[in-house]
Amino acid sequence: MAVGAAALTMGASNSAAAVAGWTVSPGGSFSGHAGTTELADTTTGHAAIICASSSSQGKFKSGSGLPGTGIGSITVMSFRGGCFTLTAGRLPWKVNAKSYESTTGITAGTIMGVHLRFTDPTFCDLTADGTGATAGNGTVRFRYADGTGRLQVLRAGSNLHIYHVQGCGGVFHDGDTAALSGTYMITPVQTITSP
Repeated sequence: MAVGAAALTMGASNSAAAVAGWTVSPGGSFSGHAGTTELADTTTGHAAIICASSSSQGKFKSGSGLPGTGIGSITVMSFRGGCFTLTAGRLPWKVNAKSYESTTGITAGTIMGVHLRFTDPTFCDLTADGTGATAGNGTVRFRYADGTGRLQVLRAGSNLHIYHVQGCGGVFHDGDTAALSGTYMITPVQTITSP
């Protein structure tokens, strides 16, 4: 809750352009593909669910004078390779643009609504979300680079926690903090800017 309030305060302290001054081109439907993607337990620091790849689909708004909040959405998120069954829930997830660095072409923001479920019938079952197992308010931070289409989900700044742990050999615990990380190449490449 405090993280969300801080983000809103920071956004309000910027110019009016930060609220409704974003430009997205071309916008519309996109797909994203990542290599190694990880859901890590950041309380213990030694437990993680590692997938060989991940893919996403979603949509960006198009045009100028756009609000940063809800500038895009993720409607499909899937994980593959070596992580048994890691599934995304509570979709769509909301993409919010928070700040823009004109010198680097980097947009920073948050992805909200993150909910993940991991199931390995021989070993472990758990859920990752924000303030509760079914809250649907998990939040992760991202950085997106114009020109390259590189969207990096950052390990730092997540409000994810682990819930409903069953089994897992004691390596995950209810209430542990968690982080989702991976780097997605977005197609078509989007140009996202703000004055």
